[in-house]
Amino acid sequence: MTNLSSSGGAQIPGACFYGSSGSQSAVIVFAQVYPDASTADAVSPDQIAAALSGQYGVSNAKAVKGIGDKAFEYTATSSAGGGMAIFVFKANVVLMIIVSPSTDSAKVEALARTAVSRF
Repeated sequence: MTNLSSSGGAQIPGACFYGSSGSQSAVIVFAQVYPDASTADAVSPDQIAAALSGQYGVSNAKAVKGIGDKAFEYTATSSAGGGMAIFVFKANVVLMIIVSPSTDSAKVEALARTAVSRF
């Protein structure tokens, strides 16, 4: 396991990002609980994505309806290839899931829906 935050990305207090090094595939799940929904709503998906900039690049943001209170999907790139990232806001929780390699947004969205349904 590798601490992805130590690879040069922006730091988010209280957040830890870990992933396997040298692997051809990865699933990264990050969730952070905030004191209330308005505090969580103030978090920018770009801020969380920046914390992974040393390991993953994210671009091409698009809003996704029907998952949580709001959700945004990104294209993710890494040395292992392309993938998908999704950020979901539900009440006072922010959830991020990255799947690499993957180009199937429907599968990543289904994973996010399942995760949010278990909050």
